[in-house]
Amino acid sequence: MGHNGFSHMWIMVLACGGALLLVLVLPLLGLSKNWSFGIAMMVMMGLHFLMMRNHSERNHKKQKGGSCH
Repeated sequence: MGHNGFSHMWIMVLACGGALLLVLVLPLLGLSKNWSFGIAMMVMMGLHFLMMRNHSERNHKKQKGGSCH
């Protein structure tokens, strides 16, 4: 698996696993389940949008002949 696939995998793990962890941990810290779920969904969506932006920029650089490091 190349560098792009490796970073994509780790962002996916952070986005999905981190959201699940937030849903489980935040209620233990006293936050209501509704707020915990909302915060987790916002974090997950934000990380997915960052991942899509990163993927789009890399494809644009490839088409322009730039470096993809």
